[in-house]
Amino acid sequence: MKPFQYYFLIPLLVLSLNAQADQPLQSHESIHAVVSDYLTQHIGLNGEYEISLTPLDARLRLPQCSQALEAYTQNDITRAGRVAVGVRCNSENKWSIFTSAIIKVYQNVVVLARPVERGEVISPQHLTIERKDVSSLREDFATQTDEFENKQAVRHLDVGTILSVRHAIIPKMIKRGDKVIITSAKPGFMIQMNGQAMTEGSKGQQIKVKNDNSGRIISATVIEPGHVAAND
Repeated sequence: MKPFQYYFLIPLLVLSLNAQADQPLQSHESIHAVVSDYLTQHIGLNGEYEISLTPLDARLRLPQCSQALEAYTQNDITRAGRVAVGVRCNSENKWSIFTSAIIKVYQNVVVLARPVERGEVISPQHLTIERKDVSSLREDFATQTDEFENKQAVRHLDVGTILSVRHAIIPKMIKRGDKVIITSAKPGFMIQMNGQAMTEGSKGQQIKVKNDNSGRIISATVIEPGHVAAND
């Protein structure tokens, strides 16, 4: 069996292995077409993506393959970024080369239309949806504006910032020391008492509150600013 000839794009090696002048040559366009088709069929990414192929060295002259070219890779093409793809000819004039491509992924993401300051509550007017290249982003970016409405910015954020869960928190509805109304409900009746928050919390969180009448410290769930429900 005739061994493969490996063509690496190093000038001296390429020149020594170039096809003879009287041989039909494999076009670079046909090699790129095989690479593009291979990536399109095997890519495992969500959203829209863009494949940019790196041009081959113009001096590279390969014998035309009498069989269909075969593309392959050992890279993970479920992720965006640079990928190396091999192309080989399995006919009598065997050869193999490596090409490279850059894969970019585009998705609709939540972007700031206005700047926000640290501690500021984010409103719907701060938010917009834009199509962005997310290839270099972590996977925690937001795709729906309601993920950030009424949340509190953890630091100053400029216009155009692609928002992620690291940029905002649920604001504290009740802070330690706040006066609160404690509601205790059972089948058939409901009572309300005055109390004081011993810990802080956001909506739905459990905090400790002190009953002003009895002096007891109980667990309660934050309902809204100044209002908690006793956990019986």
